Amino acid sequence: MKQILLIGLVLFTSCKTTRPPLSEFFGESLNKLTYFGENKPKEEVISLGQKLFYDTRLSKDGTVSCSRCHLPQLHFSDGLQKSRGTKDRSAPRNAQTLINTAGQISQHWDGNRQDVEEQAAKSFFIKVPFDLDNEEHLKEKLISNNYAQDFFKAFNVKLESEDAKSLVNLSAKAIGAFERTLVGPSRFDDYLDGNVKRLTVQEERGLKKFIDYGCIGCHSGQLVGGEMYQKFGVVEDPYKYTKSEKRDLGRYNFTKNEDDKEFFKVPPLRNVTKTAPYFHDGSVANLDQAVYIMGKVQLGIDIAKQDRDDIIAFLSTLETKEEIMKQLSEIPSLP
Repeated sequence: MKQILLIGLVLFTSCKTTRPPLSEFFGESLNKLTYFGENKPKEEVISLGQKLFYDTRLSKDGTVSCSRCHLPQLHFSDGLQKSRGTKDRSAPRNAQTLINTAGQISQHWDGNRQDVEEQAAKSFFIKVPFDLDNEEHLKEKLISNNYAQDFFKAFNVKLESEDAKSLVNLSAKAIGAFERTLVGPSRFDDYLDGNVKRLTVQEERGLKKFIDYGCIGCHSGQLVGGEMYQKFGVVEDPYKYTKSEKRDLGRYNFTKNEDDKEFFKVPPLRNVTKTAPYFHDGSVANLDQAVYIMGKVQLGIDIAKQDRDDIIAFLSTLETKEEIMKQLSEIPSLP
């Protein structure tokens, strides 16, 4: 299957046939989407999840919340090569933006979390994020930090009498519900909806080059990525360009499948112009350099400087609209 994918990429870049409509590459716009999921829960669940997302008191040392690695002012990333957590421990990989994250096929660079709910549940007991000892530890934190009323409104349960394991699942469900509301439409979505004036001449030129060069072979769909896994270094060794000291076996670390060595989830490119540094290890700070490296190691081509400028101009159209960012970045009052 993976061999077929690589062959398909080569054929795609050399194909000179008439280009299909943009909807075949990118699907429907995000403009009418408000929630990633079929059954949006009641507002009390989402409100609880938002509070839990921002509450550092739930971590062992009181310094870490979900938002520490996903800051709203940085488009829900953190600007670091690798995030720092409890006791200033380093995360193994770069933190991606949480905007639109619930629309991906999985969570984390290696896809080792099925969805945002599983990611939230497991984060409570991992040393870098919350570092809690066990389920009872989380229950104690929730009780001592006055979450009884919020849980009753959201799930009709009483904190003190509820099973601790159940509270972990409910907390994760609430955080996941909040993260599923982080839908970030951009100018490009207006363009997909037919408002062609939303893109400049250079941005349209960059879109065409993004498709013609073959970037679309992996970075497709509503999120312009996030739908598949791919080897980092299809044509050349990427570490020759990133200068990273440590090789990362990627998805293999999770699956133990030899065919998954150095495969990673293809990152969505929405908000990519706002969420440096780049790649799984945050090894490249500059987007122009990242585009150049991707051309070399994934497509085997030298993308000229003017073409890179045009592609980056197109990528800027994927930035979440300012008025939407203000809505997504509201900080709740904690109990």
